[in-house]
Amino acid sequence: MQKKIFAIFTLILLVSTLLTGFLSLSLITNNYTNELEQRLISNAQLIEGVINENKELANTVELQRLSEDLGNKIGTRITIMDKNGEVLADTLPNSLPAKNHGNRPEVRKAMDGEIGMEIRYSSTVKEDMLYIALPSHLEAENIAVIRLSMDLVERDKINQRLFYYTGASILFSLVAALLLGYRFIGKLMEPIKQIIEASKKIANGKFDRRVKVQSNDEIGELANHFNHMADHLENTIVQLSDSNTKFKALLTSMINPIIAIDNNQHIILFNQSAEDLFKVNTNDVLGRDILEVINKYSLDRQLIEVFTNNKSRIEININYPEKKVLKIHTNPIQLDHDPIRTLGTVALIEDITEIRRLEKMRSDFVTNVSHELKTPLTSISGFVETLKTGAVEDEEVTMRFLDIIEIETDRLKRLINDILTLSEIENIETNLIIHEIFPGDTLKEVADFITPIANSKEIELHTEVDLNLPTIYGNADWFKQLIINLLDNAIKYTPPGGKVQLIAYKKYNNIIIIVKDTGIGIPKKHISRLFERFYRVDKARSRKVGGTGLGLAIVKHIVLSLNGRIKVNSEEGKGTEFTVIIPVNKEI
Repeated sequence: MQKKIFAIFTLILLVSTLLTGFLSLSLITNNYTNELEQRLISNAQLIEGVINENKELANTVELQRLSEDLGNKIGTRITIMDKNGEVLADTLPNSLPAKNHGNRPEVRKAMDGEIGMEIRYSSTVKEDMLYIALPSHLEAENIAVIRLSMDLVERDKINQRLFYYTGASILFSLVAALLLGYRFIGKLMEPIKQIIEASKKIANGKFDRRVKVQSNDEIGELANHFNHMADHLENTIVQLSDSNTKFKALLTSMINPIIAIDNNQHIILFNQSAEDLFKVNTNDVLGRDILEVINKYSLDRQLIEVFTNNKSRIEININYPEKKVLKIHTNPIQLDHDPIRTLGTVALIEDITEIRRLEKMRSDFVTNVSHELKTPLTSISGFVETLKTGAVEDEEVTMRFLDIIEIETDRLKRLINDILTLSEIENIETNLIIHEIFPGDTLKEVADFITPIANSKEIELHTEVDLNLPTIYGNADWFKQLIINLLDNAIKYTPPGGKVQLIAYKKYNNIIIIVKDTGIGIPKKHISRLFERFYRVDKARSRKVGGTGLGLAIVKHIVLSLNGRIKVNSEEGKGTEFTVIIPVNKEI
């Protein structure tokens, strides 16, 4: 910018200075020439007066003498001609190439009654000459034109000196003006440079930069407006940064996935929860068409319907990257100051897979509980009805029916107790009571309790328990229930003459509890569902042995409450092995 201004300033200054110099030189030259013209005209008029006063000068000899005498005195060539242009007298008579000058322009003009003036190169004297021809008004009829001429050597010398002086003055003034102009332009550009430098800093994020210009002109006004703009920009950036930080924090903290697209269906927002849900990276999808993303990542095409048909609420099932149930709420993106204009669509996605799973579990649980309760109640009701109709009179039949009613009642009790226990364990956050558990003592106590039951069924219970097992933390009653359920289950499904083992030891930082039997075993296809509520491998046999279908579900939840895990290894016809692994030295 400064170079351009300086170049333009230099060009203007140079042109104006040269024009001024050449115009001045031309004016001086013209003035000098005009002055010479007037002097020659005056001299011609004086010569005419001299000739007019001396009649004897009218002859040729006297005229020649007069022209030579006066011409030498005034330094001017004097030529006197008659009306035909013939030279009557000339200051340079010996050098005349011709005696007739009637064809000269200035002479013709003088013969027409006007003063003739001409500047041309003279081949006689080999110089540029100024010619003035004056029409004669003398009484002597033979004199028609008096012409005076002189060379322009002096004018050329003056012009040359003027040219040198003018050139020197132009050069000096140009250099001086350029130096002053450079300093002035530099001073003028200094605040502009400050503004440019400050704008660069602001563009690089340093919004505290300001310019300091002490000036009352337009530059000062520009600097003030720039500072005001910078203040406003800094405040706006701070507000935007604060809003952006809050917005990012909000998006990051939101557990619900959010996707936003513009009117061209290009993704403009994809938060962290959406990345986790669809197993994609924001950088890979941002700015791309939603249809392209859905197709590329094999996302369910039901998502397309949500965005293309602008449905405000929809529940869909997706199969990729895993099976999930999603509830999607959509709203148009609109501006506060222009609510009619829509910029795109934002979708809030709610993962309700777990909710739907729990709802199904609750529904299945209610169905199963109803079925489990209905069977003994139906049996009890039927036998009661039979007794009321007269069977009570037969004592043997009555006692048999009452035994069955008692068995079914006990079954109902066990079922209700197991349901209550399972419900209590599932509400672990509110119901968990922390105790110090001494696994060795508890295992010995349970083994002593179960041994008579195993003996009554002709089953050998063998225990290998380390009585010095480390302390663990949890609900002591639940831990005891865990061991009882596993041993009870092993005894129920082991035929007489079989064997059940209870093994417990410490390995690394875990307590390992193994319950192993030589019972009927479990087919492999059932193992994955073994811990589901009311799931039975053999329903008829389970009911026959008095199982409620909740024992292993209770075991699983108790193990989870102890931060442990359980494994099953079974072979049909050869027995089953349950392995419980519980970490120690960790208070929950």
